[in-house]
Amino acid sequence: MQKKTLRNLVLIHCLLWTLPGLAFAAESTPDSPEYTLDEVVVNAVPLEKYLVTTSVITDKDIEEKGAKNLSDALADVPGLNMHRGKKNNNTLDIRGVGISYTKIYVDGILVNPLAKAAGADVDLDMIPVDNIAKIEVVKGPAPVSYGTDAVGGIILITTKNGKAYQGGKVSLSGGSDDTRNVNVSYGGGDAKFNYFINAGTEHTDGYIDNADRKSNYFSTKLDWRIKDNATLTFAGSYSNTDKGSLNPVDLAGRPLWYTTGFWKGLNDWQVRDWKQTNLSLTYAEKASDNFDYNIKIYRFTEENGLWADGRNYNSSIATANSNGIVPGSLKNGVANDVGYSTLRWNVSYWDSTLEGIELQGNLKLDKENTLTFGSLYNDMDWKKSVSNHPLNNYPNSGDLADPFNPDPSTYHWSTYNNKRYGYYLQDNYTPNEKTTITFGLRYDKNEVTDGPNDKDKSESATNPTVNVVYQLDNHNTLRASYGETISFPTVSQLYGTNGNSDLKPETAKNYELGWKHQFDESLTGDIAIFKNDVKNMIDKSTISDVTLYRNNLRAKFQGIELELNKKFTDRCNGFFNYTYLDTSVVRAIGGGSGVDSTLVTMDQKYTPNHNINYGLTYRADKGYKFSLTGHLVTSRATWDDGTGDSRTDKTPINTIGGYHVMDLQIKRDMNKDQDWYINVFNVFDRDYRDELFFPAAGRTVIVGLDFKF
Repeated sequence: MQKKTLRNLVLIHCLLWTLPGLAFAAESTPDSPEYTLDEVVVNAVPLEKYLVTTSVITDKDIEEKGAKNLSDALADVPGLNMHRGKKNNNTLDIRGVGISYTKIYVDGILVNPLAKAAGADVDLDMIPVDNIAKIEVVKGPAPVSYGTDAVGGIILITTKNGKAYQGGKVSLSGGSDDTRNVNVSYGGGDAKFNYFINAGTEHTDGYIDNADRKSNYFSTKLDWRIKDNATLTFAGSYSNTDKGSLNPVDLAGRPLWYTTGFWKGLNDWQVRDWKQTNLSLTYAEKASDNFDYNIKIYRFTEENGLWADGRNYNSSIATANSNGIVPGSLKNGVANDVGYSTLRWNVSYWDSTLEGIELQGNLKLDKENTLTFGSLYNDMDWKKSVSNHPLNNYPNSGDLADPFNPDPSTYHWSTYNNKRYGYYLQDNYTPNEKTTITFGLRYDKNEVTDGPNDKDKSESATNPTVNVVYQLDNHNTLRASYGETISFPTVSQLYGTNGNSDLKPETAKNYELGWKHQFDESLTGDIAIFKNDVKNMIDKSTISDVTLYRNNLRAKFQGIELELNKKFTDRCNGFFNYTYLDTSVVRAIGGGSGVDSTLVTMDQKYTPNHNINYGLTYRADKGYKFSLTGHLVTSRATWDDGTGDSRTDKTPINTIGGYHVMDLQIKRDMNKDQDWYINVFNVFDRDYRDELFFPAAGRTVIVGLDFKF
């Protein structure tokens, strides 16, 4: 396998150096002009012309919203359902499909690899926005250059550079729940070299017990024009976050304990030292009028520790032995990684490293055709550990005098590897001024190695995408899209506690029709009809008393998105968007004690049928601006069956109620260099729940100041 990987890298390297020479040989003339590079990729088709439903959020939009992280910035996007998970993480669904099926890129680099490889949680609060120039949310079939393994969609983040963002800025904010945030950024440089630096710290005690959070982060971006037709870009970032995980409470506010799952019976959880680093180096060259290419090498690391206080456990759920150990269940006669101590804190560490190389070229064949092609190789190692595993020699492990200091020498570690190879080709065809057709084809190969059991699994797939746009006139544009996507089984699903190495990949067919209309200079509208048909959806089921992950038939996500933007006057503008979503998921319910699971069709978990966002902004004299936004979400399915927790009443709670909340911002621009603002979230202090047993935040007030220099 190592020889094969080395061979692929050598071929890519040779191709990189060969293509520019071929292009120059074909295009060079004695009068060839000099070229300039303002963007890394020169001839690639921009997303606004790629013919899918894409929501674009600029740095000005982020500033207008007063957003401090990615979840704030995405709150009003149609088709997105934002909600806070039990691990105190802000997450989202795109048209009903969860975050683990969504790919997030920063400057073209994937930043949530564990979500794709291991199904790990992604916290959008951990991605600050002070260094972001633009966010693009692609909800239809994505360009093949970003992979056809994003069943839900992709989120593309472009960071700021010093050439476009000159000078410095200091942002201070604070308010409810002892929230204190500081951010400093500075950009500078010229056409030859520019830089942008951003750093900050965030702190909040949280709106309920064990919802505290603190984070420190730093990022930089350096651009060199090493010659007239080539640039070299280095980007790097680092963040470190500590936070509590929400404690579940029943509908009356009483504490609950889970009776199944990881470390059952514990209720005080924390995530500590959640560290992420992202390093990338991109070389881009415009080799001729008709050809440009870029190559990226990158490294992304992530590590965190999931902590739980074993001294605060529910003895009726988890009964410890004389040594204070709650043993794990047995699988094939071997204890699983769920044992823990009731005498001190327990910790499970997750570490991962993603290294990759990508090559992309754009070749303009003629006036009608632009060809985009590329390849990538990703290699991700990750490992997980559990302290005080029952197979270890306890109580000699750990320092009981210091219960927050388990002994790493007694950890039980499991290591895994995931390799991905991708090759793609896309043609953008414009037969006339009104019509554009884009056809793409991508091949992906996924290799998984289960270190603990010495098992390998290799799968591959080839998927197409087709997009057509037709501009009827200056006011009307029609579009149609079709794409096929795939999601390979994660390591946990293949080889975890309930793993099944016979799992098939989840495949999907994505359809979309759209119409964009400009009513007049003050009003625009966009409507999209979509359908996502997923087969081989993976879920747990019990057959013959054996509970495993299985491919339980299919799921459907279909609906309508409507978006309107209106400029009422020079001072007042507003927006309205509505998403109707009809979902159906085949799941396996029940099972065990001689009874097999039953397949039942139900709505997707925590996904509303109706979701409305609206807003109104008014700009008054003396630099004042008033913004009011609203979010209306209808009831959602919970998938609760009345079991799995310490409730006395085991009656299932099938749905949780909808909610309507409003946010208010008052902002004043003192001058071009100073402003202040007041943000009030959930103005009327509505009591609602994002997820069952986890109440959402009540009224929150944040006051902020911005200084530019």
